Amino acid sequence: MTMGWFEAMYFMGLSKAERKKLETEVVSNAARLKLTRLVRRRCEVRHGGGDGDGGNIEIINRNQIINTARTVLGLPIYRLVPDDMGMYMSEEFAWHAAETELVMRRPDTAQLVEILGDLLEQRMLETDAVNAILSEDNSSIRFETEGFDENVSVKLLSDTEIEDGNDAADHPNIRVLIERMETGFEKKDYAGVLHASATVFETLAKLVFNNPNVEKESLGAMFAGYQKRSELSAPLLDYILETYNRRNTEPLAGHGATKAPSVTAKDASVLIEITKMCVRLERRLAAQELDGVPQASKGTGGPPTGKAPAVPVKKVKPKPGKAKGKGKS
Repeated sequence: MTMGWFEAMYFMGLSKAERKKLETEVVSNAARLKLTRLVRRRCEVRHGGGDGDGGNIEIINRNQIINTARTVLGLPIYRLVPDDMGMYMSEEFAWHAAETELVMRRPDTAQLVEILGDLLEQRMLETDAVNAILSEDNSSIRFETEGFDENVSVKLLSDTEIEDGNDAADHPNIRVLIERMETGFEKKDYAGVLHASATVFETLAKLVFNNPNVEKESLGAMFAGYQKRSELSAPLLDYILETYNRRNTEPLAGHGATKAPSVTAKDASVLIEITKMCVRLERRLAAQELDGVPQASKGTGGPPTGKAPAVPVKKVKPKPGKAKGKGKS
């Protein structure tokens, strides 16, 4: 990032070049779940004998994390306001609990990186814990801290660093495979492009399937299950299966052969673009499914006025004790 003196002081987000690199980076659902567990734990207030205000502190923590994510996503900020007694409606607790589950699932990869960077900068998450999850997922993304104030920056690992650093990962990183596909095109190895494309689709299917039992399966063996779980249209799924089947029969794409491959430069060019499109679409369409909330909450993702709905409910104060502050993040 070219940020001048700000770069050494604060996390200022991703550069255009970094965003470009992350277009086909996929952070798996399993990794997003583990990141969600970090967020849940950070929101909790655990103490033995406490001040009786733990519930209020927890919802304030949730509100801060949720609004950090919503700022990156360009969504309206949710203003958390208690009543005159310093209490919150039960709907507030329910809405914040649900939104917490979407903080790591809703964003695309670039947005996820910026949300994580902001939360790390705010000391809401720990760098080592986040990096451990990303490393296990074979991701190219790492966060670094430096200086007395432990300012946060992003590092995108090279293909070699990813593979050397985590040989035990269940699947290769999709961004690495797409770069191999593009390198094959530059070298006029069009059969190699077909091979890499089919491998991307197989890896993508396993990520969408999200079941460790299919890790050793071929795309052909698990395709019916992937088809049920995928958000892609039927023609695109047909194209994926056709690409996989062609990889298995094309000379020098899946097996050694004495015949010359029939894949042309035009074929390879189309493969590259459709492969990248499918990766982006699968994530984007899945993210849209996450916001299947009641109509009253559409648009802002919460009660439209920033307050709990005006229905008769019992007010809840999590623990007895004098309320502190105004409950704003």
